[in-house]
Amino acid sequence: MFSRMMKTAVSVLALCAVAGSVYAAEWTAEQQEIWKFEQQQWQMSESKDLSWIDTMVHQNMRYWGTGSPMPRDKASLKHWSRYDSESSTTLQYELFPISATITGNIAVVQYHYMVASENYKKERETVTGHYTDVLIKENGRWMFIAWSGGEDKKD
Repeated sequence: MFSRMMKTAVSVLALCAVAGSVYAAEWTAEQQEIWKFEQQQWQMSESKDLSWIDTMVHQNMRYWGTGSPMPRDKASLKHWSRYDSESSTTLQYELFPISATITGNIAVVQYHYMVASENYKKERETVTGHYTDVLIKENGRWMFIAWSGGEDKKD
C-alpha cells in the first residue's frame, strides 16, 4: 500500500513539474520577469542572504503562513526569518510554477515547491508546499505585498 502511495505521489509531482515547466515556457516576458523574481527570492533565502526582505518586500506587506495563527507583517517576517536561517539549512529545493496573472501593477503568482532541509541537530526532512504570492510594481520594481501558503499537511 505504501509503495503504491509513494509511486502515486512521485507521479503527481513529476506531472506538476512537467505541466508547470511547459506552461512557464509559454509565459509572456512580464510573467517570466516575475517568475525570475520569485526564483531570486528562493535563491537568496537558500544562501541565508536575508537582504531580500529589505529589497524585495513592500513596507505594507502582510502574509499568512500555514503554520501561523494569524497574518503577520514585514517586521515579523524579518524576525522569524533570522531565527529560521540560524536553525536550519536548505539542502535542495525545486519550484513548480502553476500560474502568473498580471493586471496593471499587480501580479498573483501560484506555485508548488519541494524542499529538503537539515536542522541544527543534523536531522533531514523533505517537505512539499504551495504559495500564492501577490506582487506590486512600484517605481519599476516588483515587490512582495502579500502571500499565503506554506507546507502541505502531512497525512
